[in-house]
Amino acid sequence: MTFNRSRKAADADVKHRLVSSPDTCRGTRAFTMMEMIGVLAIISIVAAVLTPNMVRRISRANGEKEDQTLAVLADGLIQSVRTYQAIPGQSSWITNVATTTGLALNEVSRVNPNDSASARVYLIHPSFTPSTAAGSGFADPLWTQTSAGASYVTNAKILIISSHKSNLTLPVSSGKASSAAVFDAIWNWNFDQSTKAPPSGWPAGWTGNGEYLHVQRVNLASHFERITFSNAHYPSVYPSAQFGSAASTTLNSAAAIDAFYLEGTYLRLYKDSGAGAALDLSHTVQACMNFLYESNRWRIP
Repeated sequence: MTFNRSRKAADADVKHRLVSSPDTCRGTRAFTMMEMIGVLAIISIVAAVLTPNMVRRISRANGEKEDQTLAVLADGLIQSVRTYQAIPGQSSWITNVATTTGLALNEVSRVNPNDSASARVYLIHPSFTPSTAAGSGFADPLWTQTSAGASYVTNAKILIISSHKSNLTLPVSSGKASSAAVFDAIWNWNFDQSTKAPPSGWPAGWTGNGEYLHVQRVNLASHFERITFSNAHYPSVYPSAQFGSAASTTLNSAAAIDAFYLEGTYLRLYKDSGAGAALDLSHTVQACMNFLYESNRWRIP
């Protein structure tokens, strides 16, 4: 009898669960849908708050990367000048820098290698010297070192300019700057976080977009050294000198000759022909130097 009562109670409990199950399932589905809607709403709110910050962070990271790249390009430019003993112009700089840095041509010429609209600008001071300029323009290369060196170095400045924001065209083009004022405004520009202003004189469309601008300054004047050759036996004795791979030249124009030569220039100084014209002294230019020829020998005083 006890067993029958227990069996009846169990059957009743099963029937109760079967009857109540549909309502329970419907209640669970309704709660889950409400929960999903709430989660989606929270995600939307969080995304609305975080997205602008994320965009700014990505832009800042891209800007920092471009600053680092421009520093590499500037080092590559200086190395190419030392290696080739020539200063490249607006066309040859890309090839020369690509060679010395190991970067691809489009990695040198563009911020985004796959986007021609992101081209970097190679801006030359309009009064750049030394130069082989003819007329109002500049030759390419700008200057190639010879045995004569450069008589003076003035405004030997180059700017590499870029923008890490796509479709933001730079208002200057590669080559000779339109004026010293335009060049100097960019050279002297420093980004102001409070105003975000571009260099003075730029189009109004660039107002507030200075944060996307990158300027790498290269002053090549600091990579020239003044070298003086003094001949104690002038005008009866004429030693000679060779600069890099150029042919040797006789130093017979004055008792003292001086000029500017690029760092890294390899000098070979020879005795006067009466003393055998043999190689007497070799030196790599790294600083300003004075070489004295006396008693048929070259020496550094």
